Amino acid sequence: MKDYIDFILRKAKKPISYDSILERYVLLKQQKDESYLLTEDDKNEILNILNEELSNYNYYQTRDGLYMLLGKTQYRKGKFYGNRAGEGVAICITSYINRDGEQVVSEDKYPISKDCTNEAIDGDTVLIDISGRKPKVEKVLERNLNSVIGVVTRIGAQYFVQPMDKKQQGLTISIDDDVLEGEIVAVSLEDRRDANYYIGKVTRVFRHKDDPHEDALFEAFKCGMPEGFSKESLKQLETIPNAIRESDKAGRYDFTNWNIISIDGADTKDKDDCIYFQVLPNGNYLMASHIADTPTFVPFGSPLHKDAYRKGTSYYFGGCVEPQYPRKLSNGIYSLHDGVERLCKSIIIEYDKDGHVVSRSLVPSVIKSRMGMTYEKVNKILQEGIVDPEYQEYKDTLTGMYELAETLRYNRFVNGAIIIDRPERKHIHDENGKAIGVTTRTSGPAEMLIEEFMLASGVNVGEILTEAGIPCVYRCHGLPDVDKVNEFLRLLDVLGFPFGHTAKEVCNDKQLFQALVYHVEDTGPLQSVLTTNLIKCMPHAYYSTNNIGHYGTGFVVYTQFTSPIRRIGDDTNSRIIDDCYFEKDSKKRKDAIRKWAVEAPKFANQATKMERVAESVERNVQLMDDAVYMSQFVGQEMEGTVISSGNHGLMIQLDNLIEGRVRISSLEGEYAYNPDTFTLLSVDGKDSYYIGDRLKLKLLFTNKERKTIEFSVIEKIYENPIADKYDTNQKVKTKYLDNKNKIRA
Repeated sequence: MKDYIDFILRKAKKPISYDSILERYVLLKQQKDESYLLTEDDKNEILNILNEELSNYNYYQTRDGLYMLLGKTQYRKGKFYGNRAGEGVAICITSYINRDGEQVVSEDKYPISKDCTNEAIDGDTVLIDISGRKPKVEKVLERNLNSVIGVVTRIGAQYFVQPMDKKQQGLTISIDDDVLEGEIVAVSLEDRRDANYYIGKVTRVFRHKDDPHEDALFEAFKCGMPEGFSKESLKQLETIPNAIRESDKAGRYDFTNWNIISIDGADTKDKDDCIYFQVLPNGNYLMASHIADTPTFVPFGSPLHKDAYRKGTSYYFGGCVEPQYPRKLSNGIYSLHDGVERLCKSIIIEYDKDGHVVSRSLVPSVIKSRMGMTYEKVNKILQEGIVDPEYQEYKDTLTGMYELAETLRYNRFVNGAIIIDRPERKHIHDENGKAIGVTTRTSGPAEMLIEEFMLASGVNVGEILTEAGIPCVYRCHGLPDVDKVNEFLRLLDVLGFPFGHTAKEVCNDKQLFQALVYHVEDTGPLQSVLTTNLIKCMPHAYYSTNNIGHYGTGFVVYTQFTSPIRRIGDDTNSRIIDDCYFEKDSKKRKDAIRKWAVEAPKFANQATKMERVAESVERNVQLMDDAVYMSQFVGQEMEGTVISSGNHGLMIQLDNLIEGRVRISSLEGEYAYNPDTFTLLSVDGKDSYYIGDRLKLKLLFTNKERKTIEFSVIEKIYENPIADKYDTNQKVKTKYLDNKNKIRA
């Protein structure tokens, strides 16, 4: 119903009344069903949607009570990103249907000067007014801030916490806890007394900063990761059984006699998913994904569910895990361990030999996994034909699974999926959590197999719910950013790898974008850095109840529901399936659909928000681990590749994918940066530096607090062969010297 209202307001040339919305809604419905009549329930639901969207600042109501989209006014809703100087930028994302019927997601950036922030701080959701000469924050809509890391200070007898993040230093946080002045603490913000004045409660004291685990937790807290579970949750946890009871299995399909397996990393403890595969007598494939059933033991709105909502996801960082659900659940009765009965939701799909869906069903089930396999051993089978004796009876099954997975991936590719394979670095930690090694790994056939089966599960569940008119949390992904793609294509030109198409052509043609991916794979030693830059052209995927499709996977409809233990979006879809799809009573089903039409958007927003937090945690802890691991090599020589440059110097990537910098002040001579050719130019006859240059380096120092690694250049091993191709380089040098002479004069 919301889609209809969005459409009505988007097409309206001026603000319209509630009655006009009802009239236009009836006309739209009668185009599909001539017998449609507006009911009182429909009227109430439309009014509820209008009120909900007004409260979310997606709609706007005039003084006369008329409705319009917020985007048609002088106001915009967005996220404020502040800097240490107190100013910032508001980023507003707008989704709309263009004249060609295509879903477009645009991202507009509005610079906010220090005098126009209206006490907004980094991370706030804000309403901005763009009508004046300078955009200004009209109102802080939501403060996405639950806790702060800071230093305890004292003024007289009163204790305060001074935030360590300079972007938050406009906050005043009063505390009344048994702490010492100078301690570093985490504080939950309990009561907001004024715009930036809070009463806080100390939740953790960081007294052992040399403990690697404490370091990782400290970084995670700074990023906003919630920790722990409430007393109410722990009390609820005591009531949950350790094993499945006979009464729990009532009304479920019994698949305990199926040869079900799981494939995970060797150290995985929380197993969300198991799979089943069979070649049918007619030659078709039968594939089933069995997904942990989280709602059974944790009802909606219960303390454990509220904590899961608060966390939004499980956090994996520095050898640590902060789970969405307590370990008794995530590693216990929810986890699909071998040889024990577990409750699941099972999506069972029959495919023909070409990978097309013949039939499918989504059912509640009870399973018993036969074997937990590892990616490493399955890859040995699929890549090298080396079979662990324990896996012998499953060799043919795994081979058949891989054949189906390859077919599904090929079909996605034909339908416009963007498939980018790139190596990733992973740290090895000792028993104390200290980073002692680093490995780079790429996905093998086993990882691809699981990925394709989980994607297939998500798209089929999404289609089932959508076709049934049931609201759900979609995984959405918009078009690439044209400006970013244009800059990337310019970089390729400079490096001597021209692609020969415009950014607009690339963004509007998925096959052309995939061709660009292949083009990047042929750039030799620059492939890693260029792949990273290409991925940055893509927008973040996000969760929403408003489906725009998923550009990256090529799916028109896609949900995620295969990791409910670890993601609140998946958990929410599991609950929607219970309440709306499995429910047989038509009245209860209808009531549940109305309930989730209101609730699902909240959970989608929270899932997106906390996913960003988890990404920040993982990134920051990884950078800290980089610095800790590399500290043992200070003073040693090594090789690296220039991956970017600027007025401050060079960014370097080592062969293990760890990155560091060379300060311009450490280079001999004087340098000028040319943004047109992405080069750092010597103006006095020394070495210039170009993206792709191979350098011999000396590691000067690392700093785990600042998460930095710094090198000096010993010599250039290899120089980009097109180094002196561009006339603009000489112009930049000449301009630099002219300005220098003017200053001297």
